[in-house]
Amino acid sequence: MTTQPGWRKNAKQLLRSFSDSYPHTNSRGSFENGDNYFHYIIEANVAYLTVCDKSYPKSLAFQFLEAVHATFMKDHGDRIRTYDRPYAAQQGFDMTLDRIRQQYFDPSTPENLKKMEDDIHAIQNIMVSNFQEVLKRGEKLDRVNTLSQDLMYESKRFQKSAKYMNFQLWLKQVGFYAAGGLLFVGVLYW
Repeated sequence: MTTQPGWRKNAKQLLRSFSDSYPHTNSRGSFENGDNYFHYIIEANVAYLTVCDKSYPKSLAFQFLEAVHATFMKDHGDRIRTYDRPYAAQQGFDMTLDRIRQQYFDPSTPENLKKMEDDIHAIQNIMVSNFQEVLKRGEKLDRVNTLSQDLMYESKRFQKSAKYMNFQLWLKQVGFYAAGGLLFVGVLYW
């Protein structure tokens, strides 16, 4: 993570665009700017922004922003509403911000590698959980499929049974007259 003077103008323009489009701005995101990325989060009406090289891990950049947010809220959260201009708390927060920045500056430190590994494990656990839910839905779909096949079989059986019962009812209604007519025709021909 770096802070160079040339990016301040772009960062300020980005922050102005957030305030112009608030509350329709996403709560987190990234923008490409040449060889760098602007990563941001917006929490409790405060925007946190960092500029990183493209090679800097995105997940670690967001962990940095979340650490800054948590520390800022702990130190200044109760006074946010009293600030009347942007960057009002910056002077009192600069030393704390530098300390957090040093913790996240080198992504290859063991602590940062552990943070990224933990993030990967959390994502992996979410994916496993989602996969298990999909499998459960698949089992439910198999059950629904079996039930629908059983229902189709039973409906065909019911249809055959209904046709047979209708035929028997027709025979009872017409059978007496048909038997009498056959007897009459048989007597005539005899």
